[in-house]
Amino acid sequence: MKTKINTLIYPLIILGLVIIVINGCKKKTEEQESAPAKKKYAWVVGVQDSTSYGMILFSPDGGDTWLRQGEGSPALKDISLFDVWAVDTNIVWAVGSNSSIIKTNDGGKTWVGIKSQQIPPGINLQSISVAGYNDVWISGEGGTVLNSKDGGNTWTLSDTNFFHNGLMQGIYAINSQTVYVAGGFPVNNGVRGFIGRTTDGGQTWDSLLPGNNYNQHEWLGVKAADLNHIVVYGGQSHYTASHDAGATWENDSVPAAGGGGGADINCLAMIDAQTWWGAFDYDGIYITSDSGTSWTRQTSAGPGGMWLYGIDYYDRNLAIIVAPGSTSPTGKIIKTINGGNVWELKYNCRSGLFKVSFIKK
Repeated sequence: MKTKINTLIYPLIILGLVIIVINGCKKKTEEQESAPAKKKYAWVVGVQDSTSYGMILFSPDGGDTWLRQGEGSPALKDISLFDVWAVDTNIVWAVGSNSSIIKTNDGGKTWVGIKSQQIPPGINLQSISVAGYNDVWISGEGGTVLNSKDGGNTWTLSDTNFFHNGLMQGIYAINSQTVYVAGGFPVNNGVRGFIGRTTDGGQTWDSLLPGNNYNQHEWLGVKAADLNHIVVYGGQSHYTASHDAGATWENDSVPAAGGGGGADINCLAMIDAQTWWGAFDYDGIYITSDSGTSWTRQTSAGPGGMWLYGIDYYDRNLAIIVAPGSTSPTGKIIKTINGGNVWELKYNCRSGLFKVSFIKK
């Protein structure tokens, strides 16, 4: 009898497990299908215009239409904005001239200025990066590197002497512990590049020295796809990349990037470890899908000859580039929806535009 009962029960148990697994998979698939896609919100910042307010533009539809925000806000009076980081649909940060740090918690309906005794007065803050929601990193003039662990309530200023009191034009926080800073400082009537890194949340810093004296080039920014893959980029199309968390660096430049000896790489977007998208001087747009082994130039749009200062992407197809103009204050915003095969002019304004950010979450 024992054997007979087991013969009947075991198939039923197996059948029940199969049904549970199928229903579980079905439920997971339905949840995945019903999960809302990340909104295509984007923000652009730039210099103050004739209104004397810093420029903030918002797009709710991936760059097709643009609305101005912050005009009339005391936080934006008499300042220019040089970088922006959109955390999500509500929280957006921007930094700029005269030590300005501004933030919105309601998607740009209201903007407030962030003040602290640790923020040096009267300097240009050039770059911002946010790890998670509350870990904010900012760099700028005078060797300034600032960090807030609590969303801007309190700030810590790193040793400016370590950064040679130089212009730190780029900062990127891979996470709350590992942060890279790139820039340069005056030396012998020129500028020498500088790369700094912390792996303990800013308690200690190391300076990085790529081989062949490659810090002879001024660095304009730094980006990372993950802890292992980092690119520092800058003057005359030069860049240095690490594929082993900064242990070693490979030096290179983008060939035929025009502009009398090489156009500057003003901004780089890393889609993944292999795919990098760059905004250059002289309307240069370049993309690589093999970590810089080969580069393809893409055709820009709108007024020509402009320096492309900012680029960010929503996915591999949708990206936005902004430009301040090399000889006039006229800015432009261009967009692609097919991976750069075609770029289209979406916006012109009488204000130089510097950086763009899609929401990160």
